[in-house]
Amino acid sequence: MKTNIPVWVKVVLPIGISVALFVFIIFGIHIPDVEKRLLEQKKSQIYDLTQTAIDVISYQYKLSQQGKITEKEAKKQAAAIIGAMKFGPERKDYFWITNYEPRMVMHPYRTDLDGKMLDDFADPKGKHVFNEMVHAVKTDGEGFVDYMWQWKDDSGTIIPKISYVKAFPEWQWIVGTGIYIDDIKREAASQVAKLIFYTISIFFFILILSGYTIMSGVHTNEALLMREKELENLNSKLEDRVSARTKDLQESLENLKRTQNQLIEAEKMASLGNLVAGVAHEINTPVGIGVTTATYLEDKLKALIMAYNSGQMKKSDLDKFFETAEQSLHNISTNLLRAGSLVRSFKQVAVDQSSELPRKFSVKNYLNDILQSLSPKLKNSGHNVYLDVPEDLIIESYPGALMQIFSNLIINSLMHGFDEIENGIIEIKGEMEGTNLILTYSDNGVGMNEEQLARIYEPFYTTKRNAGGSGLGMNIVYNLISRKLNGTISIQSKPGQGTTFKITVPVKGERND
Repeated sequence: MKTNIPVWVKVVLPIGISVALFVFIIFGIHIPDVEKRLLEQKKSQIYDLTQTAIDVISYQYKLSQQGKITEKEAKKQAAAIIGAMKFGPERKDYFWITNYEPRMVMHPYRTDLDGKMLDDFADPKGKHVFNEMVHAVKTDGEGFVDYMWQWKDDSGTIIPKISYVKAFPEWQWIVGTGIYIDDIKREAASQVAKLIFYTISIFFFILILSGYTIMSGVHTNEALLMREKELENLNSKLEDRVSARTKDLQESLENLKRTQNQLIEAEKMASLGNLVAGVAHEINTPVGIGVTTATYLEDKLKALIMAYNSGQMKKSDLDKFFETAEQSLHNISTNLLRAGSLVRSFKQVAVDQSSELPRKFSVKNYLNDILQSLSPKLKNSGHNVYLDVPEDLIIESYPGALMQIFSNLIINSLMHGFDEIENGIIEIKGEMEGTNLILTYSDNGVGMNEEQLARIYEPFYTTKRNAGGSGLGMNIVYNLISRKLNGTISIQSKPGQGTTFKITVPVKGERND
């Protein structure tokens, strides 16, 4: 028993599965990974920023070692420069400096701690923050420490923070800066909100499209059912009408045959058919980390500007920024690409060729006759045609076919090959190889690209339609050679290097010695 599945089920089921898969990928895979990736990127950022601060201290240290300033002056200048270095969206993120004791050397927002011992200092959870920092740098020279700290310059707000610290052993200094967990959560929430907005927009678009498709499908199905009923009624009456219509059909068939013969005679060598084109496209919505990468690049730029404004920027900083910018821009463009595809199909039609009886003729003389017939086109063109064919080359074949072949080739060179070229040269060579006549046609025109080579024999394909090109010339050449003469044609061409055709046809040939 045949089961009829409702149209709406056929439409909604695949769409529903697609939407469910999309939601799973976004909310089950992508979103949980957002905060983790942001945290890793921020850690990498403060790692690079702290290295910049270390470079500032190293520079001042070198000045003191060279005797240009005292060590006390170098430390004072280094602390002042680093204390003035701010970054982040609000320019409130900062660096601080302690030593190994640990004693606070500089803190831009907690000046009350400057110069004080911090070994007993603990955050609200009882964690001895600065002792852990000293332990980290003495063990590995650097490290990350998490703890509770005031919100930037707001001493009344205490929130979780992760800091990166790095040692400068020459002065037994520890330089650090940090990131607030709440910042990461807010940024992740912003990205998730955008993603949810895009997802809901896409869902509603699909929902509207689905509703339209369902309604169209229902109407189409109803129309098909009505049509089936009409066909059943017609079929039930068809047998009664066959006898009455037989005579009319026979007369119509005879008229059709007569008309067909008239069309064949009247439209020899004409091309019949329609070029059918179809276009399909698919929209892919980019989902990725474009916003994150752009934010990261912006932070890198701000850090570079900061280094430049402070007079501490080095060539290595600029080189590193260029490398980071190149990678980031590549990621942004890759993740935001929209791709589409265009599908074409062509319904080719055959071109009828006139028939004639074969006869013996001189190849060179006949080619000269062809050139003579084309002299109005060649005379004022500035282009020259050279023949290299033996005088005594006599063949038995279809001269009319050769006339059409070489007329089309020469006109093709004049119209396409010598576009914006003066003093073009066409060379035609002929020779016998066994029982085959080899004709080589070449010009020094503009040549063809790969697409043109692939489509040159297609009916209706032309690059000069607005200039009167029909797109049938080379299709006629191909059909005459392959069907009329039972031969082959090959082509060689590259842009700017001209075009060469090699025609091979079996003939009855002779040479008059």
